[in-house]
Amino acid sequence: MAERKAVTIILTHRSDPKKIYLVERNPKLKFFGGYFAYPGGTLDLPDKEVRIEHSEAVPAESLPYIAAAVRETFEETGVLLARASAAISAERLALYRKDLLSEELGFNEILQQEGLVIDARDFHFVVSLLTPEFAPIRYDTQFYKVQMPAGQEPTILEGELISGDFYTAERAFNLWQKGEMSIVPPVIFMLRELLGQTWEHCIHSVRVQAEAYKQGAIHEIYFTPGVHMLPLKTRTLAPATHTNCYLVGDEQLYIIDPAPTEPAEQQRLWDYLEKRVAEGRQLKGILLTHHHADHVGAVSACQEKYGLPVFAHKNTIAHLTDIDFERPLNHGDELELGKTPDGEPEWKLNIYHTPGHAAGHLTFRESRYGAVIAGDLLSTLSTIIIAPPEGHMATYMRSLQFLETITDGTIYPSHGSAVKTGKLLVQHFIKHRQEREDKILTSLTRKPQAIKKLVQTVYNDVNVDLWPLAEQSLQAGLIKLIEEEKCRKDRRGFALNN
Repeated sequence: MAERKAVTIILTHRSDPKKIYLVERNPKLKFFGGYFAYPGGTLDLPDKEVRIEHSEAVPAESLPYIAAAVRETFEETGVLLARASAAISAERLALYRKDLLSEELGFNEILQQEGLVIDARDFHFVVSLLTPEFAPIRYDTQFYKVQMPAGQEPTILEGELISGDFYTAERAFNLWQKGEMSIVPPVIFMLRELLGQTWEHCIHSVRVQAEAYKQGAIHEIYFTPGVHMLPLKTRTLAPATHTNCYLVGDEQLYIIDPAPTEPAEQQRLWDYLEKRVAEGRQLKGILLTHHHADHVGAVSACQEKYGLPVFAHKNTIAHLTDIDFERPLNHGDELELGKTPDGEPEWKLNIYHTPGHAAGHLTFRESRYGAVIAGDLLSTLSTIIIAPPEGHMATYMRSLQFLETITDGTIYPSHGSAVKTGKLLVQHFIKHRQEREDKILTSLTRKPQAIKKLVQTVYNDVNVDLWPLAEQSLQAGLIKLIEEEKCRKDRRGFALNN
């Protein structure tokens, strides 16, 4: 698991410190494309060489972060957070920015040419956050609050970013709750603490929460309002190490896939649930996407602890005979969620039967923002194993095609992070499966081949250690081709039909 050091700048307006500059990330970006965030980025080696005045005002390990903050803010917004003995024209700053972005000049060279000084006292440390451990890349990020310098205005050059503006916490949070603005989870976390409060209160609150994270508390992760994402350690298949449990709702919450078996990990879930209950929210029930062990490890304990009804598809219920179910859920059913986060009535959770990975697999879609909890239909970490006899490739493909028709917003998988462009992710999975099927057909000959030989050709782009798992999906793909009369099987193996 890779870890990188990063810095984020909370750039406040000169005349109103409650206004914060947010930048919109290009939707084409793989990481948080289409989301609003604070300016910032990762540290570079040259950042350690930048001289900073009054460095005694901050811990020594913070100096490269401050240098990176100045460089990244200049690259992204054109605002130079450094002091000059004489004013530098906007035109000259723009030329320096162009040279920096084109790598014709290094940042340290620009500072030295103009005699610019970075003063540590201009940077007010807010908090340090580490990305939750389920993510394939974890960012150790320091957040600093800095006031916009006099005589400068931010400008966005379209590329990694496409826009930027000053927002009050109230305005940004309101737009997010209406579904009109996507904001990265750490910024949502801070905006909420700033609502109607001073910066001093906000900073204290986020530091208390950050310390709780360090002690093991589950991060508060929201990609869309009304969907809490809770990555929990489970005994699942690599490369995943966690299964996402979800809380859907606002005043009324349904728990989807309480998954961990370990008592300590279950306790983390109870602590999170009890915090939500202490806020005045009501737990309504437990919903299951399907019966696989890495999705149901805490169901019985959760039901016993909170006295909640459990709902699942009838095929899932048939597998889990030790759980007391309320009733089966069917394709087209709806559950009431109460009011939306922005106060709209008649909020629903729609239930869809989407078999193929498992016979009783369900997908959930909330009606206000179009967020889809897709279970194991897809993952943002790897492909999905379709393991016969329960896994059925043709059925799985039909479920993916149906999923495409109901997905127009953020999609939430059971393994990996959420994706704002959910429909594109579904289309990617459909295309990938079609390409893999084409590869199977290309690898088949008139002469039968054993599946262990075929996997070497069909999955030659996959690590050899994963071939035993790949064999299961290959078998499912071959069964689909046999059903379509494109392939035949005898005691020697699989071959093209004559």
